[in-house]
Amino acid sequence: MKVDTLVMKFRILLAEDDEVTQQIVRSLLSDFVEIDLTVAANGRQALELALMQDFDLMIFDQNMPFINGDRVIRHLRAGNSANRDTKVIRFTAEAEILKQPATGSTADVIMPKPIRGAEFISVISGIMGRPREVEISTA
Repeated sequence: MKVDTLVMKFRILLAEDDEVTQQIVRSLLSDFVEIDLTVAANGRQALELALMQDFDLMIFDQNMPFINGDRVIRHLRAGNSANRDTKVIRFTAEAEILKQPATGSTADVIMPKPIRGAEFISVISGIMGRPREVEISTA
């Protein structure tokens, strides 16, 4: 009997309007074969996606067109969304927001922009925990 390992996808929503930052995140996550990344280019699109799909992690830029990241997160947390309790990373270039403690914030983790690759990977790895694998038997 042969045993194969099926890697379950870890679904991440990235809500980021800056194309350069989108590419940086894609590049940093490219070694994680188990990650399924969905990108939203503005807050409205991010909210629509988060209301329609389940995600394991959501990453929001603070300042996006139409609806800012903090407002989208507050809306999801206040409603009956499947993503109400989903872990959230919030990117910001605003120094005052970075000084706020994560407790009492809408996000679980607040990270500075520009993104620091090693720190970002460390946070993602910590949130993901150990790989989510399921053994399946094949004849």
